Amino acid sequence: MRSVVLAGLRAHLLRLVLTGLVVVLSVGFTAATLILTDSLDAGSRRELAAGADGVDLAVLAPSDGALPQNEVAAIGAVDGVTAAAPRREATVHTVDADGRIDPFGYARVLAPPLDSAVDGDGVQLDRRSAERLGLGVGDEITVAAEGSAELVALPIAALAEPTSDAGDDPEIVAGWDVVRRFADPAGATRVDLRLAGGADAGAVVAALTAAAPDGAEVLTGDQLAQRLVDGSSQREALRIPLLVLGAVSLIVAAFVIANTFRILVAQRTRELALLRTVGATRRQVLRGVLAESAAVGLAGSLAGVAAGALTALAVGSVLDASLVLTITGTTVAWSVVIGVLMTVGSALLPARSATRVSPLAALQAVPDGADGRTAGRARLVLGVLAMVAGALLQAGGAAAGTSGGGIGLVIVVFGAAVCFLGLLILGSKVVPPLVRVLGAIAARLSGGSRSTAELATANAVRNPRRVAATTAALLIGVTTVAGFLTVVESSRSSVSVVVDGRVPADFAVHTATSEPIPDAVARAIEELPEIGSVVIDGGDVLAVNAADGVDGDDARAAIVAATADHPELSVQSFAQRRADFERDLNEAVNVILAILALALVIAFIGIANTLSLSVHERTREIGLLRALGLTRRQTRVMLGVEAALMGAVAAVVGSAAGALFAWAAVTSVAELEFVVPWEQLAISAAVATVLGVVASIAPGHRAARTSPVVALAAD
Repeated sequence: MRSVVLAGLRAHLLRLVLTGLVVVLSVGFTAATLILTDSLDAGSRRELAAGADGVDLAVLAPSDGALPQNEVAAIGAVDGVTAAAPRREATVHTVDADGRIDPFGYARVLAPPLDSAVDGDGVQLDRRSAERLGLGVGDEITVAAEGSAELVALPIAALAEPTSDAGDDPEIVAGWDVVRRFADPAGATRVDLRLAGGADAGAVVAALTAAAPDGAEVLTGDQLAQRLVDGSSQREALRIPLLVLGAVSLIVAAFVIANTFRILVAQRTRELALLRTVGATRRQVLRGVLAESAAVGLAGSLAGVAAGALTALAVGSVLDASLVLTITGTTVAWSVVIGVLMTVGSALLPARSATRVSPLAALQAVPDGADGRTAGRARLVLGVLAMVAGALLQAGGAAAGTSGGGIGLVIVVFGAAVCFLGLLILGSKVVPPLVRVLGAIAARLSGGSRSTAELATANAVRNPRRVAATTAALLIGVTTVAGFLTVVESSRSSVSVVVDGRVPADFAVHTATSEPIPDAVARAIEELPEIGSVVIDGGDVLAVNAADGVDGDDARAAIVAATADHPELSVQSFAQRRADFERDLNEAVNVILAILALALVIAFIGIANTLSLSVHERTREIGLLRALGLTRRQTRVMLGVEAALMGAVAAVVGSAAGALFAWAAVTSVAELEFVVPWEQLAISAAVATVLGVVASIAPGHRAARTSPVVALAAD
């Protein structure tokens, strides 16, 4: 049987290329995610471990407190210790362009390690923040301690690369005396120590234990490095969302692969029957087909790992120029296992169907994909039950309407998955009627090509399971994109509530301290001719509206001038905050849409694959049509209309399903209001339809080149 499998792979190599490409794309995305996050995490761990370089011993403060200055001094004065570096990280507020303390802006102030050149009042700022703020050596960065109205100007003495756990906030390395000003509660969280040459480490540890308070730990440098590494991993924050999106491409790929193998098995019915007549058992036929799928899955998965590594290298070099690619055996193994299991699992049902046909019956013409009456009823019942259960779950989750979504949103997502599964199960019952309807409309609009459009419609619905399976791959992608776009647009339209969640206004005056905004300040703002109304919200926010006909910039300038003596009061423009929110939202949307585009690409390949196999299957039919007068152009148009109909059905059903699922998700979040992005949904639907047409170009070209005489002679 091994030689038969190898011969089958060679004979059908070209037909399996597109299937292998689907595996490459889907596995490549998974592998790229795993490799990229592993590489970023490995780099972070190396940098964090380097933070313990040169440290012989370290004293860690008790978990519920800090080491006060007198204990830090006592630790540094222990015999055998030649250098001590108190370590602490404090969070401070930054200052906005008005010179006011920004209640939403933060910076990290870090105490320097051993042998650091940072000392005195001069600080070290990370280069990324320096470029963003337009600061350099010799300039000052102004900050304020949390809850304080006092501005502190820190002279910048040097610039450095940000640390591995740096976020978007500025990172400031300052001397211990500076850090102490901002630490709350006061004290060091750890003290790094260097021992004198020849010092007895055991004796020093004993002395440190006696000098440190109860609950403090004394670690060696190696133990400190391991402690830093163990608590450092942040890769899951990036890995999990990417893998969830990658799962969409894997599901789409599974449908494409299953559809491809079903057609391949149907086309090889006589070949498999011949194997049965010469002695092959059902088990051998099943194992042979699965072995072919395993070979395709293995080859595609290995190529996908290579493609994923190259992708991770390209993306990683943008995120971190010093990134060293880390490819572990676990990553490779998981990627290959996922690819092979997905391919074999997708081919399992087609392979089993091949073994159910008797040799005698299989040697005759057997219609591809015909459903048995029992199987058709079972599919109908199961699909309806899934859709009803999913709809009820979504309705229940939407009715919750809790703040932030909560459990209601989780129920909605689960219900949407169940409902969509039911839709896929009912695909062979739902898609063909829709194709007929759209085909009739296309025929009426086709004018002189009406007969060609009618023929294309008839061909498309002749095999309900095939057209449903082909449409399903694109349907998943369109539904995901439509639902995501609807949720995003609903969030965008609700931005006023999302950004502040309080009293809508043109401006908000926030205080960075725990003290309420003085009544005198509120009255002074209210008396400004540029201001229409002022509402005190909770004592720490003033909601301010500009007077009718007053320019927003002029009103804001007047508020800033009226609060000139209060650096703790910042003036936030709701319009600016909306713009900032939308900018961040658009950046996230673009990234996710680029990832979801992979699912559409895989669906595109699936349509092209199905049409290509369909052309091969219908060689005699196409030859007969050519002999009866169908021109090459009409042949290409016929296949183009077939693909366009499948794409249009996926676009219509996917857009409607995505919008409905998004409605339930948005309704489950009390702060959001539902908005349908008609223009964006229309664009995504048009893209899906165009993808279908483009996918038909190569199969249509091949079909048009078929000679009627040769085609009629084909078996």
